Amino acid sequence: MRRLFAAILIVALAACKKDHVAEKQAEVIDQKQEVSNDDDDVLSSEPGVKILSLNLGAVNFNPSNSALVFNSVAVGKKDASGTESKITLSYSGWTHPSMMRFEKKWNGYNYWAAVTPYPNTDSQYENPHIFCSNDGVLWLEPKGISNPIEHAPEGIGYHSDVNLMFDNGTMYCYWRSNIESIRSLWVTKSTDGVHWSKKEKICEWPATAIDVISPSFIKDNNLYYCYGISNYETSPGNYYNSICIRRMISTDPIKGFEADRNKGYDIVKINNRPWGAGQDPWHMEVKKLNNIWLMLITTTNHGGYGSGGRLFLGYSSDGVSFTFNSSPICNISGTYKSSFNPVISTKGKCIKIEMWRAMMSNGWAVFHDRFSVPMEYSPGI
Repeated sequence: MRRLFAAILIVALAACKKDHVAEKQAEVIDQKQEVSNDDDDVLSSEPGVKILSLNLGAVNFNPSNSALVFNSVAVGKKDASGTESKITLSYSGWTHPSMMRFEKKWNGYNYWAAVTPYPNTDSQYENPHIFCSNDGVLWLEPKGISNPIEHAPEGIGYHSDVNLMFDNGTMYCYWRSNIESIRSLWVTKSTDGVHWSKKEKICEWPATAIDVISPSFIKDNNLYYCYGISNYETSPGNYYNSICIRRMISTDPIKGFEADRNKGYDIVKINNRPWGAGQDPWHMEVKKLNNIWLMLITTTNHGGYGSGGRLFLGYSSDGVSFTFNSSPICNISGTYKSSFNPVISTKGKCIKIEMWRAMMSNGWAVFHDRFSVPMEYSPGI
């Protein structure tokens, strides 16, 4: 009788678990259908179109409420016996998304992503993981990959803030490390998204002198740019107290960057304080679209290390002086470092933006949103 009862209980629990998984999968599928019905005349390559201005005040959308799934195993530090700590993750425990969209599939997929685990806000797991997708919603680990592609550092320290860049058939995955009193930027690269090279150091700096939080690398013409949030600024500026945004430039994707305010790590200019006196920029991502630079900023309450995060979008014609609206792009707080992909729609007279929004709530999760920004433009030749 006991055996029969146990068997019935096991079947019931399995059914409940199956129903729960099916329910979650249905939520993701519903979300996928919702975004797929967007009237996308996909226009990301209209190189002749010149964007004249954006109506940032017209941006307003309803954020999605179904967390994306990234099935993987987060790997932390080794214990005294040399065994690494491991946690299996799916809907929660993820942040710092960096997504790339390819018009023509790269190694079998239209979307590639780097994301870091952050279960229970435990930094030992904050190591770069790689995923792929064909719709930006349903994500898989590439077949044959061994995630994370970089394991936790030994001793006191952690990794964070991943960023993807693509150049001449090669994908670069950058991240920031904080080890004892030194912070640094690192990179590894791949031509198939599965096999990644030995890591290389970009630059390093003293932990209390300056910073490169949330590095964002892009290539424009023959130059490489790295934007970063910089702390420890001693001279308050127009839009910041001690946290500003700086930019480094190099002719190489790995060499030539120096996190030194006296050697070309220059301040990005923003008019006023669009996020208000009580907040500062905290994480961000930059993309280049035709003739303009777009910057997505997540704020933090002053001294709050990411608390109260809101999302602001800005644009620039030179990559240095950015214009922002005085209101965030959506009425939601608790956001964290997010990623986006912009495309031009001359049919809709707008820029259509696909965004992967990280949230501190929901146990650290990533959500998928779409919205558009009205634009004035001159047509291509």
